[in-house]
Amino acid sequence: MSQFKKMIFLKVLTTVAWADGEVSQAELNILKSFYRKFNLEKHELDELKPYLLSPVSKKEKDALYRQMVAELSSPQEKKEIMGALETMVEAHKRMKSDERELVDQFSEWLKKSSHTKRSLGRIRNFLQRTIFKHARDPDPDMEKYFKRHVLKKIELKSSHSQVSTNLPEERLYFICLVGTLMAAIAHVDDHFDPAEKKALKRCLTDQFSLKGKELTLLFEVVEEQARQGFDFHEVVTELNRIASYNDRTHLMECLFEIAIADGEMAHGEAEEIRRITKALRIPHKIFIEYKVRALDKIR
Repeated sequence: MSQFKKMIFLKVLTTVAWADGEVSQAELNILKSFYRKFNLEKHELDELKPYLLSPVSKKEKDALYRQMVAELSSPQEKKEIMGALETMVEAHKRMKSDERELVDQFSEWLKKSSHTKRSLGRIRNFLQRTIFKHARDPDPDMEKYFKRHVLKKIELKSSHSQVSTNLPEERLYFICLVGTLMAAIAHVDDHFDPAEKKALKRCLTDQFSLKGKELTLLFEVVEEQARQGFDFHEVVTELNRIASYNDRTHLMECLFEIAIADGEMAHGEAEEIRRITKALRIPHKIFIEYKVRALDKIR
């Protein structure tokens, strides 16, 4: 099967994951397992990112379903897709008879050259009832990876440097979520400028009243997290869950402060802030307003 056809199938899967208005971490892990199975390259992963960040229109969704049915023409291609589907279903729960029947029905639909709105709806229902059925259930081990990771890092660094913090665990977690996105802007060009470092510390101080060794400790944690890489989707999903709209717009203001700290705003920095604000459900007009305000400061 060509990569083009695999991409269509993966886009369809992603639209199904958005059925309830959001993509959970468990659903994201399912999608990622498909990405690995199909050996996607970086440019292909980049092509799929917009589908992970927000749901597509009904018109585009229906077009993708029709294209998938039309493109998967050969028996080998259909067999490959069905094999991948069954692997995913079995990986999450042993297939029941009704799920087995659904897989068989889906195979029959793929064999048909024509399709109707009813059959497309059944395909969507099939994917929701099998692959994503158990992704709706909470999975603490998958959902809270970032939280466990950063809190453990704080614990280890605190023990090593003998610096303690009296902040509650949930507050530390919130600081790390916000701080990691701030530090990510400073690392867009793979060069952590001294002015950006100073701006990041200032934002952490102003927003969370951090100072002294506690500031140094948490600065090191979020900077290291951004530099080493993190699950963007998990971080923004958690922020959308626990942060107020005002918290998120204030974060956007800090992101721009860091971006212009070196006296200019690089295109890559502006695009990364745009991606973050879109994922945090902040209207584009607000993004433009804050961007113009930031540019005015360096003109």
